[in-house]
Amino acid sequence: MEKLKEIEKESIFPKGEEKLLEAKEHPYRERNKGIIALLITTIIWSLAFIAQSTAMEQIGPFAFVFYRHLLSGLCLLPFAFLKPCSSEEKRAGMKGGVLTGIVLGLASVIQQFGVKETTVGKAAFLTVLYIILIPIFGLIIGKKPEKKIWFCAILALVGVYFIAIKAGTKFTIGRGDAYIILCSVLYAIQIMQVGHYVKKVNISWYMSIQFLAGSLVGLLGFLFFEKFSFMSLKAAFLPIAYAGIMSGAVAFTMQSYAQKRLEDTLASLLMSTTAIYAAIWGWLFLGESLGIREIFGCIIMTIAVVYAQIPEKHRKLLI
Repeated sequence: MEKLKEIEKESIFPKGEEKLLEAKEHPYRERNKGIIALLITTIIWSLAFIAQSTAMEQIGPFAFVFYRHLLSGLCLLPFAFLKPCSSEEKRAGMKGGVLTGIVLGLASVIQQFGVKETTVGKAAFLTVLYIILIPIFGLIIGKKPEKKIWFCAILALVGVYFIAIKAGTKFTIGRGDAYIILCSVLYAIQIMQVGHYVKKVNISWYMSIQFLAGSLVGLLGFLFFEKFSFMSLKAAFLPIAYAGIMSGAVAFTMQSYAQKRLEDTLASLLMSTTAIYAAIWGWLFLGESLGIREIFGCIIMTIAVVYAQIPEKHRKLLI
């Protein structure tokens, strides 16, 4: 019993990070809520790959980013006005939202260009490089991740390789691949920004302004490099609606909810499971292969994610 009490007293949050959760809330319960929310989020995001691919047949990358993020921001903005907060909290949320939104908008645009010039499999593999980049960036800013997180991140990356890169494929880095790598760097920064701000600002204002700022990035490119077409917008309406409402407003809000309860490194590892669901949807809806190689990759990723969630220090106390 004493060991169990000792476990309950320990915090699941990294030292030095501000906690907004009530002290009476059980840390493991909140952690599990975050894990479940993020796993649901990855399912929604994995379906967004189909929406992105379909929309790109009708409209340009800048237009798609503008429409989807604008729709996400408009969906969340009413909640920001409904939830009372101080002017200081509002300003902090808006400032954080602008900074995060610019990064999100750039990452979204670059990803769209990259997907056009590389294979879907390579794009999926290179995008989740953020699971390695986040621990590296964490070291730079003084957040030292657990040793097992490094192991799990590398193991998960190996799993994604088996899922995304087909057997016999020559792995080279082209211009489209370079875009996706840059996109991965920006997503790593965005994930760390979310992890920082959701613990300190009003989430409603933060999320809505993040999307509106991201839409402005797409709008600038749209005005200078693409042309508006009502017929193209009408044809791409359903993919835009899914990306804007489900993948944007719903999934990113769930990401913020989860990252308020999880470390950035674990959150990024859970987000990488998008590759597993994307492989399943591709098999079910697009006729893509899901053979022994892909299943093996899914198993490796599952092992990495599950092992990363086991609190090593707490396990030793129970022995």
